[in-house]
Amino acid sequence: MSLEVSDLQKRYKDVEALSGLSFSLAPGKALALLGPNGAGKSTAIKILTTLVRPDAGKIAWDGRDLRNDPAALRDLVGYVSQELAMDKVLTAVEFMRFTAGLLHLPWRAHRERALALIDQLGLSEAKDRRVGDYSGGMKRRLDLAAALLHNPKVLILDEPTTGLDIEARELIWRLIEQFKADGGAVILASHDFQEVQHLADYVLILEQGKVGAQGGPEALKQALGRWIVRFSSHEFMDADALAAAKAVFAEQAGYRVLDQEVRCLALACSNDADMGAVHEHVFATATRAGLPVFSLNIQHPNLEDVYRFSLRGES
Repeated sequence: MSLEVSDLQKRYKDVEALSGLSFSLAPGKALALLGPNGAGKSTAIKILTTLVRPDAGKIAWDGRDLRNDPAALRDLVGYVSQELAMDKVLTAVEFMRFTAGLLHLPWRAHRERALALIDQLGLSEAKDRRVGDYSGGMKRRLDLAAALLHNPKVLILDEPTTGLDIEARELIWRLIEQFKADGGAVILASHDFQEVQHLADYVLILEQGKVGAQGGPEALKQALGRWIVRFSSHEFMDADALAAAKAVFAEQAGYRVLDQEVRCLALACSNDADMGAVHEHVFATATRAGLPVFSLNIQHPNLEDVYRFSLRGES
């Protein structure tokens, strides 16, 4: 039993918002959608939550195609949007009852679950207070409770912890992890690379509606290289300095020039040397070539590196 998305396509007049999105998501796993604004993440989420119809493609659960059955797809997914939409005068219990009505769920049959979710999310003491008096973290938790009311198999989260403090963010993370542990599948759109690293089992990077890099977080980092080296010969490297550095390091075995950044040249190192050996080699190489060393930073690749360089065609 899994969610199978195949070749989803969507065009708005002359803009191809989504072109051939495909992935498989099993229960207990989380997929992270990454990409810049306009990459197609919002379109994908709108399609999966039945807000937009795709031009082509397939959405299936347990082998059953749900693309033309929006009611069944809505039963399958719970959705926490980036923007909160709550009536400030309602209490938490009233909001859950309102949500039940929107979902065509009989309140008597779901009241106990609603109260259990409120308790699980740490809102029991505030359940009879107006939502307008809640903090941002409390509102986000209540929004998550509402998304879980109909016991969905797939939870879709759009920037679920944006603007929250550390404690609220970690609480949301624990709830998402529990949903996964209980056999739920998660689709997460986020710009928080720490969040993606913490929650995601699979990462899919979109750019201009197309799939770029994809894979498990660790596999993607390993594919980029063992080390990322950021070298600068001057505080502000001009075009000539960058060209000179590129020419020198492009000839080094085991090193690959990724791209220039604001003040430095980024290199990927694929050999098994430790950090000290890499530092010594880069420093010596620059010195032999007559390049001054203003700064030299070496670290293992992270997801932000994968994201940054995959969008430049480097991963």
